[in-house]
Amino acid sequence: MLRARRIASIVVVAALGLGGLAACRSEPSVAAYLGDRKVTEDQVTQIFDGAGAGASATPAATPAAEQPGAEPASGPKVSRQQVVDLEVTLDLGRKVAAEQGVQPVETVSAEQVAAGLGVPAESQYAKDYAEWVNLSQAIFAKIGTNVPAVTEDQLRGVYNALVKVDAIEAGFDLAKIKQAFGNGEFVSAAYQLTGLLEKAATASDATVNPRYLPLAAPMVVSSQQGAVFYDLPYLEGSDTVSDRA
Repeated sequence: MLRARRIASIVVVAALGLGGLAACRSEPSVAAYLGDRKVTEDQVTQIFDGAGAGASATPAATPAAEQPGAEPASGPKVSRQQVVDLEVTLDLGRKVAAEQGVQPVETVSAEQVAAGLGVPAESQYAKDYAEWVNLSQAIFAKIGTNVPAVTEDQLRGVYNALVKVDAIEAGFDLAKIKQAFGNGEFVSAAYQLTGLLEKAATASDATVNPRYLPLAAPMVVSSQQGAVFYDLPYLEGSDTVSDRA
């Protein structure tokens, strides 16, 4: 468990904000409309089943000793909500990457992601998650280090998401959060990416079934204990939602 130690490096951190996009299209069999593409409930079920999952909370921290290619841990790891989170985020990430003129670089493989999440390496969930990480890395590289100063709300947002998966001790005041996160540059970059994702969502007329709101972006951060996987709900309205199926 992380305490007041500084988080060393970031694999990918991103928040997804899609407030107000769930009003127009509402077929019960569709989880999300992404431009001219639909993510159907049947597709969600297929990815969910392929991950060997049952309804669960967000995956917790990955043990540092776990190696890429290791057998997934037993028990449920992924929820249907997380499948929708990933599929919407990935679609928007592809659009952002195209707009930014960047190509993904393979910083992680599906096997590495699968080992961390405890899902089969051949699952579509592992493959899509790895693609999202690699896309995000390319976008962050394009953004560079010229990001706005991090705000207190942004620091607390990432901190609370880490607390939810027991990746960092609860009860930190702002001073301790700053100590753990250093200059918080990775948090600020995350929120800059949020803006790009929101812009892509609006441009593509993305609509999400209300049962899957609020959405969250899948994320992984490196720590002294290994990779930590968690979900960060989109900012608007997140204070009113405590549990997601």
